[in-house]
Amino acid sequence: MRETKDLPILTDTFDRTEDFRPEENSIYIFALTGERRASHTSAWASSIQNVKLIEVCEETQISFKVKGKNSSISPRSELDVKTLWAQLTPGAKVYLDITGLTHSVWAGILKSAILAKLEVLVVYVEPDAYSRSAAPVEGQIYDLSTSIQGISPLPGFATLSSRSSDLFTFVPLLGFEGPRLRYIVEQIQPGYEYITPIVGSPGFKSWYVFETYVGNKDALTETSAWQAVRYAPANCPFSCYYLLEEISEDNQGRALKIALIGTKPHALGAVLFTLASSTAVELVHDHPIRKAGRTGGTARLLVYHVSALFDDSSSIHVSRTTPRSRRSIAR
Repeated sequence: MRETKDLPILTDTFDRTEDFRPEENSIYIFALTGERRASHTSAWASSIQNVKLIEVCEETQISFKVKGKNSSISPRSELDVKTLWAQLTPGAKVYLDITGLTHSVWAGILKSAILAKLEVLVVYVEPDAYSRSAAPVEGQIYDLSTSIQGISPLPGFATLSSRSSDLFTFVPLLGFEGPRLRYIVEQIQPGYEYITPIVGSPGFKSWYVFETYVGNKDALTETSAWQAVRYAPANCPFSCYYLLEEISEDNQGRALKIALIGTKPHALGAVLFTLASSTAVELVHDHPIRKAGRTGGTARLLVYHVSALFDDSSSIHVSRTTPRSRRSIAR
């Protein structure tokens, strides 16, 4: 197992959201939802100087709209997303607040910003609590989603070729929703000996790791994948990123299919890994419809300095000019 103590964890932590302010000469991309934690911008929006606020007001699986604009933006289109950077001044920073954004939207925006070699800081606010099911059934302790829309690629991210798809390791990033894991296993049918789940530990709360096991017990038992579980802090994309590097190295010659069913910071780690790595990766997402009031309260605010992982040797940049000679990032 790799020693991770000397690997950089590029995170600023604010115990109170009120203590955070974006720096001047920046843009701040966010979305408001029915969750209280997504509305922390209201505490400073009217008082900050030289920060351009870009509010995403409408999201679908394939497009989004920005407040004050009539046209939709497709995350699949580099030209569309690049319009967000059109008026950036030299040295400006990009804050991407993923708290209220869906994976389909923030992942495409992040990819565009990294391609443009911008300085990107991703913001995430932890919930203080999740909404518990009034009548819990097996695998559903919390009431987080009303339904799932089915598996389809994140806009702007590739699926594996048929050749790679026959030889892959399945890495589900686990959350509380066991039925989502079961559904994805049924759809992609991984070899049970090639399943390596990642559990968020420590979790946002100390007991969440146990509830993750309870929620996913059936699928973990049926596949025997409980024997192969790995751990990364639930709020740390960098730890997840490094762990995915390690899993990839342990599975030489195999592609990875990574299921985004856990925390947003873990999903962020998976997206960063996909952008930086020469490994063939498919991000598997079932596009859940979030339930109103799914979380309560506000806990810590975290700022991730994600662009620090990338330089000119990163695969996302190398592939622009030499598509057949990709390299992983150098640190």
